[in-house]
Amino acid sequence: MSASHFDTAAATWDAEPRRIALMRAVGQTILREVGPTKDMDVLDYGCGTGLIGLFLLPHVRSVTGADSSPGMLEVLRKKLIEGGLETMSAVHLDLERDPIPNERYHLLVTSMTLHHIADTDRVLGAFHDLLVSGGILCIADLDSEPGVFHTPEAAPSVRHHGFDRGALKGQLCRIGFREVRDVTAHTIRRRVEGGEERDFPVFLVTARAGARTLRVRGIGG
Repeated sequence: MSASHFDTAAATWDAEPRRIALMRAVGQTILREVGPTKDMDVLDYGCGTGLIGLFLLPHVRSVTGADSSPGMLEVLRKKLIEGGLETMSAVHLDLERDPIPNERYHLLVTSMTLHHIADTDRVLGAFHDLLVSGGILCIADLDSEPGVFHTPEAAPSVRHHGFDRGALKGQLCRIGFREVRDVTAHTIRRRVEGGEERDFPVFLVTARAGARTLRVRGIGG
């Protein structure tokens, strides 16, 4: 996943009202569907400027925001310093390339990130490894769409034009997740190239990590 587009966009990322609306809708859906508690440590993968992680922070013990974009992490770290937020941290992490960290989490959230990841099997497997047994994964992303959602500037970083919910849930089950469910968290209405306005549903898929198994990863696998 290339970070260059996100580095460039980081400074003004939070100025887009639709992103704030999406964050609130996804965050509220996570609260409703999962009910996070004060004994939970959370990983927000693909955290960007930390919108979802900061929304969840009052409800959990700690949040680690992880992203591959130094520009996004710089904005998040500034927020954490200015807010005196000692229970949230920001780390550079790209699970398509980096080793899996040693830390384990009770809840892992990722919002509008998966469609930028080419090797979803590798990253979803890493998500399973990063969760404690019985930990919960929350994936928010677009339903399958014909490739018109993103602007031309963002398009080079896109690896999937949304996802079929059934196929994604089947993929998670094969990896070892159980209790896999989906709901619609939000609908983004936006004008696409050519001037037409279209609705783009955003799902929240939740899944529980099964018993830990030994994963053998070769070089690049």
